[in-house]
Amino acid sequence: MDIDNISELIPQPVPLRDIDDSPGPCCMSFGFDLNPLIQSIEKVGLINPPLLKRDNQGSITIIIGYRRIKALKSLKADGAGCRILSGDDILPVECLLLNLYDNLAVRKLNDVEKGMVLARLIPWIKTLEIVEHYMPFLGLPSNRATLSSYLKIEEEMEVRVRESIACGQLSLRNAIMLLDIDSISRSSIIDLISNLKLTVNQQRQLIEYTVDLSHIQGRPIPDFLDDQSIKEINSDTRMNNPQKGRALIRYLRMKRYPSVSKAERKFKKMISRLNLGKTVKIDHSPSFESPYYRLEVLFKDGQSLREKLENFMREDIDSLRDPWKKKK
Repeated sequence: MDIDNISELIPQPVPLRDIDDSPGPCCMSFGFDLNPLIQSIEKVGLINPPLLKRDNQGSITIIIGYRRIKALKSLKADGAGCRILSGDDILPVECLLLNLYDNLAVRKLNDVEKGMVLARLIPWIKTLEIVEHYMPFLGLPSNRATLSSYLKIEEEMEVRVRESIACGQLSLRNAIMLLDIDSISRSSIIDLISNLKLTVNQQRQLIEYTVDLSHIQGRPIPDFLDDQSIKEINSDTRMNNPQKGRALIRYLRMKRYPSVSKAERKFKKMISRLNLGKTVKIDHSPSFESPYYRLEVLFKDGQSLREKLENFMREDIDSLRDPWKKKK
């Protein structure tokens, strides 16, 4: 059959018990909320019939309409009107592309679903064509490194991690960082990211610090993350999640860079001894990489600036020094 004529197929009643709704070779749906579709079917019925393929043994595979079949089964429906192809009518790669174009016409795929598409295209289409044609079609940059990352996420990542990516809880870039970590360690890190709802930057810092500290201390990541100090931060009811996230990253940074953390505490103590007020600020470069410090003054006009600078000069600014140097 010409795939251009599929829309002309007349829907036939099919018992839902005969349809295997496990993710098949054409499925590219992951991490979705079925409730809106269920509510739609309850109100107006099934508008767009699923497309199925029946092989010579009578087994039925979903080509288009995976979520529609799932929704109907959730509603305890007995059957559905479906368009049906025989196994001889269409090639597997044509089934896959039909589903892809059908999905992209009505919605945007999440990153896990894009990985599913690419993994399913690999056996049928040359890599160069996937990179040059299908990756831009999916909104991805045309390079093999990106292709490799998406394939690894699809083939190697546990369901829990992929769920975190699909719902936007874990960024793709940070997920790629987790590829070099064992599954048990990944689970421990995902637990913290999920519980504290860490920002993208905090996720990256958590992964980097945890991996480094695990190597430095010779301890497995789950063992390190089971430390009492981390447990206390996670369970502290006096802090909300953003505060817990900041506290966790501070703690990990202190453990990873103890000398820098000590210098930061001493510097902060020196500044606190000065009566600078809220409109004058002295700060250091990240990790004290620069030999210079920064003075920031907020003022309304020239007279205000003069007053602030005069007040500043009355303070014991000679006591300011590099925090690792002893006072003369």
